[in-house]
Amino acid sequence: MMHHLYIRHTVGGRLFLDSKKHDTPFAITPAEGREGWKISIEVPDEALAEAVCRHRDDLNIFFVPADAPDSKTWFFSTHGEVEYDGPGKPLVIWADGRIDYKV
Repeated sequence: MMHHLYIRHTVGGRLFLDSKKHDTPFAITPAEGREGWKISIEVPDEALAEAVCRHRDDLNIFFVPADAPDSKTWFFSTHGEVEYDGPGKPLVIWADGRIDYKV
């Protein structure tokens, strides 16, 4: 069982990225030197990463832990802070908010 991360558009719910479907390793760590979290995603498909960047202000990021599939964390970036420097580089989303809840 793997942890699961997926990113949807806030308007209409379009799925941009799904860590299981797209086989994308990711890490969520406390942001160093600032409030919030750093979400780093190894995205092999440049078009996927660019779609996330284009919609940086309208992202809902969801995390479901492998050991608690009835729990979900919603991360969001109120300032649309997303970084991507091209193929071979991680897609980084700086989230400054999160809400944990049961599903």
